Amino acid sequence: MLTQSLRVKLETVRKLIRRNARHPLENLLTKLHPADIASIYKNLTELEREKIWNYISDQSIIASAVLELEDSDIIHFFENRPLKEIAPIIEEMESDDAAEIVRLLPDDMTGELLKMIGKDEMSEVETLLTFAEDTAGAIMNTSFFALQEDMTVKEATKTLHKAEDVEMVFYLYIIDSEGKLSGVLSLRQLILNTPDKKLSDIMSREVINVNTDVDQEDVAKMVERYDLLALPVVDENYKLVGIITVDDVIDIIREEATEDIYRMAGTSDGELLFGHNSAKVARVRLPWLLITFAGSMVSGLVVAFFQGKVTQFALLVPFMPVIMAMAGNVGSQSATILIRGVALGKINPSDIARVTFKEMRVGAIIGLTCGLLLSGVSYFVDGSAILGLSVGVSMFFSLSIAAFTGAFVPATLIKLNFDPAVASSPFISMLNDILGLSVYFGTAVMFFRYLG
Repeated sequence: MLTQSLRVKLETVRKLIRRNARHPLENLLTKLHPADIASIYKNLTELEREKIWNYISDQSIIASAVLELEDSDIIHFFENRPLKEIAPIIEEMESDDAAEIVRLLPDDMTGELLKMIGKDEMSEVETLLTFAEDTAGAIMNTSFFALQEDMTVKEATKTLHKAEDVEMVFYLYIIDSEGKLSGVLSLRQLILNTPDKKLSDIMSREVINVNTDVDQEDVAKMVERYDLLALPVVDENYKLVGIITVDDVIDIIREEATEDIYRMAGTSDGELLFGHNSAKVARVRLPWLLITFAGSMVSGLVVAFFQGKVTQFALLVPFMPVIMAMAGNVGSQSATILIRGVALGKINPSDIARVTFKEMRVGAIIGLTCGLLLSGVSYFVDGSAILGLSVGVSMFFSLSIAAFTGAFVPATLIKLNFDPAVASSPFISMLNDILGLSVYFGTAVMFFRYLG
C-alpha cells in the first residue's frame, strides 16, 4: 500500500511519462530510494513500466530497484531485454544478489549471460551457483572484509580505511594465515584499543558461524537467537568464504513464511512466476484440489450410506454445514499452532505429543460449548429433544476429533521427516469432513434407534 508521499510521486511520474519529459523524470527517479522506485513500478501500466527503465541511465539504480521487485516481475524484466542490456545491470549487483537473479532466469539465458559479465563477477556468481539452493552457501556474499590475526590495531585501521565496497563492517572477522576463521572483533573494540595491540589479543575466539550447506531457515533462526547483524560462513576446512547479512535474513524470513502460508493453502508460490498463464497456474493448484475432491466424494458416500438408515434424515441435513465448518476451522487452528510452533522453535519434538493432546482437550472444551449452543438452537427450531441431544453430542465429538486430527497429522509428518506445512488445509479438511459426518450420522442413528 502506497503512502501519501509515494502516491504524489507516482502521479508525478505518470505526468512526466505522458509528457516524455526524460530529464526531469530521470532526476526524480535518481533521488528516490530503490524500494520506492519498485513500489511506483508496481502501480504503472505495462507501457509506463518500459518507459521508466529507459529514462534511467545509471545502471546501479536500475540494479538496486530491480532487486526490490517480486520474482515474477524480475523474470519479466530480464526476459524482455537483450543480454547486452542485462549484463551491465547484473555487474552492478552484489555477488549473492546476482546469483539469486541468475537462478530465476531460464537455463538458455544464464550460460550466455555469465560469459558477458566481468571475469571476477562471473567467478563469484558461478561459485555461489555450485551450492544447493536455499543454503547458506547459496545466499552468502563473497565480498567480505577480513583481517589477519597478527595485525596490530593501527594496521587494521589503515586497512579498513582503504577498503572499498565492503558489505558491512559492524563485525570485523579475523582469519589466520591459512584463511581460517579465528575470531571476531567489533568496530567499537578496534577504535577503543591502543594502536600497538595485536588483534589476536583483543578478539573474541568464540565466533558463531554456519557451514555452507546449512539450510537458510536455520540461518535465520541463528541470527534471531543470537541477535546478530551478520553471520560468517565457513567451508568444510573452516575457511571463511562469505557472510550473510541481516537484510538477507529478513528476505529469508519473509520467503519461508510466505512458502509456509502457500503450502498450508495447498498451493505454491511458483504459480506467481507464471504470470498470466492460466494453464500453468491451474496445473500447480490441481493436484491439491484433487485430494480435496476425493475427500468430498468420500464424504458424499458417507451421507449416502446413512441416508437409508435414519428415518429423520431430513431433520439432520440443515445442521450438516455447521458440523463440517466448525470441524474444519478447529482442525486448521490446531494444525497452524503446531506447525508454526515447530517452525519457530517454540515447540520441540519432545513436546509434540503433549501439544497434540492439549489441542484435543481444547477441542473438547470448544465442542462442549458449541454443542450446548447447537442443542439449544436445534430444540428451539424443531422442538425435538432427541434431535437437539444428537446434534449437540455430535458437535462435541466432531470438534474433539478435529482438534486431535489437526495436530496429529502434521505431528506424524514431522516424525516421518516430511514438511508438516503440506498437511494443512487439503488433508485436514478432507479428514475432518469424513470423520465429522461419520460421527454426526452415527450418533444420530444411535439416538433415534434407542431413544426415538
